[in-house]
Amino acid sequence: MTPLRISRRAEKTPPSPIRKLAGLAQQAADRGTHVYRLNIGQPDLHSPREFLDGVASFTKEVVAYEGSQGSSDLLSTWVSCINRDYNIGLANEQMLITMGASEALIFAFMVVCDPGDEILMFDPTYANYIGFSAISGVRLVSLPCALEDKFAIPVREDIERYISPYTRAVLLCNPNNPTGTVCSDDELRMLIELCRERDLFLIVDETYREFVYDRVKPRCIFEIAPQDPRVIVVDSLSKRFSLCGARIGCMITWHPEVMRAAFHIAQARLSAPTIEQEAAAHMLRSIGAQYLQDALAEYQARRDSAVAALSRIPGVTTHAPQGGFYLLAKLPVKDAEDFATFMLTDFSRDGKTTFVAPAAGFYMLREAGRSTIRIAFVLNRADTEDAIAVLGQGLQEYLARK
Repeated sequence: MTPLRISRRAEKTPPSPIRKLAGLAQQAADRGTHVYRLNIGQPDLHSPREFLDGVASFTKEVVAYEGSQGSSDLLSTWVSCINRDYNIGLANEQMLITMGASEALIFAFMVVCDPGDEILMFDPTYANYIGFSAISGVRLVSLPCALEDKFAIPVREDIERYISPYTRAVLLCNPNNPTGTVCSDDELRMLIELCRERDLFLIVDETYREFVYDRVKPRCIFEIAPQDPRVIVVDSLSKRFSLCGARIGCMITWHPEVMRAAFHIAQARLSAPTIEQEAAAHMLRSIGAQYLQDALAEYQARRDSAVAALSRIPGVTTHAPQGGFYLLAKLPVKDAEDFATFMLTDFSRDGKTTFVAPAAGFYMLREAGRSTIRIAFVLNRADTEDAIAVLGQGLQEYLARK
């Protein structure tokens, strides 16, 4: 009997490098080892009380489907917040509520591309983009960026070399996950002008928009390109409000056909979660500016602690990210995944070990990240410093064994 075969789409969908070694981490924890989890962007800051109060205030006797575009209350409230902060003239009609930024990105890929079309992206980038491209049948074309250049995006001439008859869009994560790079206004204008002249969409993932450091002002791309119909913004409440499990994101566009098509896809999946949308609207109406100000200050302090701790480990190369809460560090090893596995299976110091994400999975050109790890500085400063000290001790033992 001929064995059943799964689809090529399924075969091409890679495992998440963020969660790939999670089973080994659980086994280490089961052995009684304390595992510092620097592998995943799961903040330890408390979710806002205003959100939890919103959940508690849900008193309806039936949890019914919400509208496919999203709750009118959440749409109006989130639109008002964005206009207050960035003055871009947004209306409810330009926003679609999604199940996290992930669903918004899949919608964007499927709306602007046919299977086999191409989207240009900057390498390394958020690993799940690769999974989204496999799901949607879109081909990602990687433009390499280098640690030595602090992962700055290429100049226009270099970007244009990658444009083909199949190119439909440029994808930008700003601030970038995993590099922490933040584009300047001049770089954003260059990308907008390029997309206008070459008739491309510009998809901008602004999930980490407020987390920019060293007194840099947060930027929404629509401040640079007011109401430009070729720009699609993807946003989320997950990171800025420590609400990863609420799964509330959105897609914003002034392109009526893009919004109409995305809405039809949204209808096919029915709706985003009802209670979480009501709680998010309550939170956005009630929460003060202090929550984000405190979160920003805390993450900048954690970044500084992480960079300082890594600088004390011989042979490690990194740089201070400008935004987000991740950094990449190049290790003096041939295979960072082998080292990360060693940390979970063969090493502990004083009953502790450190879980990091091998960075090759964040690269389309995987060999470029083979010696690199991603660290999420989402633990408090004391734990971050201790986790990286344990990492340094593990690296020393790993190199001695090898």
